Amino acid sequence: MSEKYDIVVIGGGHNGLITATTLARKNKRVLVLEKRSILGGIAAGEEFYPGYRSVGLLHDTSQVRSKIIKELDLEKFGLQFKNSRPTYSLLSKNGECVHLDPNIAKAANEIAKFSQHDADSYREYHEFIGKISDFICGLMDNAPPDLMELGGKQIWELAKKGISLKKLGKKTMMELLKVAPMSVADFLNEKFETDFIKAGIAAPSIYGSYTGPWSSYTTLNLLVWECAANQSIVGGPQALIAAVENAARDAGVDIQTGAEVERILLDRDRKVIGVKLLDGEEITTEVVATSCTPTTTFFNLLEPNQIDYSLEHGIQHYRSRGTTAKVNLAVNKERYFNGEFAEFVRTGNSFDEMERAFDSVKYREFSNEPILDIHIPTIGDPSLAPTGHHVISILVHFAPHYFDEGWSETTKNSLYDHVIKTLEQYCSEISSTLVGFELQSPVDLEERYGLTNGHIFHGEHAVDQLITRPIPSCSRYKTPIQGLYLCGSGSHPGGGITGMPGYLGAKMVLENI
Repeated sequence: MSEKYDIVVIGGGHNGLITATTLARKNKRVLVLEKRSILGGIAAGEEFYPGYRSVGLLHDTSQVRSKIIKELDLEKFGLQFKNSRPTYSLLSKNGECVHLDPNIAKAANEIAKFSQHDADSYREYHEFIGKISDFICGLMDNAPPDLMELGGKQIWELAKKGISLKKLGKKTMMELLKVAPMSVADFLNEKFETDFIKAGIAAPSIYGSYTGPWSSYTTLNLLVWECAANQSIVGGPQALIAAVENAARDAGVDIQTGAEVERILLDRDRKVIGVKLLDGEEITTEVVATSCTPTTTFFNLLEPNQIDYSLEHGIQHYRSRGTTAKVNLAVNKERYFNGEFAEFVRTGNSFDEMERAFDSVKYREFSNEPILDIHIPTIGDPSLAPTGHHVISILVHFAPHYFDEGWSETTKNSLYDHVIKTLEQYCSEISSTLVGFELQSPVDLEERYGLTNGHIFHGEHAVDQLITRPIPSCSRYKTPIQGLYLCGSGSHPGGGITGMPGYLGAKMVLENI
């Protein structure tokens, strides 16, 4: 074996870099191994057409936690952020548009143009979000309780969760317990009357999921997003990666790109002793933290005889059914949606149309009228495209990884045609301004980013896969294999660009070594 490190982190995405930086700032010798030639993972920007760069697979940085920015001194390394989420614009097929400003009063005034009832309900809705925010964030931004060993410490941790729930007050507590299991359609139908506004508010609850708006517990997903989405990174995902990389190097982290790990090495007692790279190099370490998907970690980086039946069974049944494709568009003119200037845009129109889009994946087809999550990053970052030109980043829901026809250039072009046709309902001149495009199917996402089944969150955000994520025996980042830890989006509190799995995973490593 060659050099020895205290910890080797596999994966140079935002979670892996945050894990490495957190550990290195505690005087640990840390090495990051990234198989691709660039850092950033799903947040890495790349040229997709000559002269045009994407912002990465995901484009919304509203859930990056302020505690991570503060603890890692990311502002010192060039990060700029706003203490508010972006404005999200909701579109209808009738040419209507509502801008949900982070200022609740402004957003309500926008909604009042269509419905005073909905404007009043929006204020009440956010009053409820404000009341439950500390409780929800307390659940999501701390390591989950250890349900495998219920000793005095663990019971006290559970008791504290119960106390914080009770502190909400009887009325708010009962409301939360009532609505969390509901479908988001039922929940919002009780509050709002305008279809496209309801659909737009609900959209984050079904993004990247194997659910439609009428599925149970989608309200919980919406509440988690509403409580966590409080930031916006100036410059988007790439600015976050640049700052974390600078912080990592400043803390003494060694980083190798183009370094694919073939195997995590264990001794006869199934303890970590190092990693072996694809080129044959072996690196000595007693601790490995992996930001890969749980399936990749246990089934690709370990020998089959190194994991026991219960662990194998749990990971096999951890649900990661990818339902999202990505489209990057290069256009030669600034685009307006329903005649309005917009940076973050959501389509959906109605719950019934969203549900029909989801129905397609159940029959292993893609939707002919997909739900689109759109971002025009060049409004704030013209360096991504030539002067006067722009990039449009689109997450396309619903397009299944398991697709009866199979993903080929023909089927990808067919999906692309449906995306453009859907876009034209809101932006009629989009086709005439197109310069080039890139479409990545869920299979392409799996190949490029190592996402099991192309799932953008490393696993579904279902209620049974949130607190005990990915499975109970690994839900506190430490795995049954001594020295092996999880620090990616397949761990609590889940996917998206948040940084919390990496941050909490690092804290758990420090607690155990």
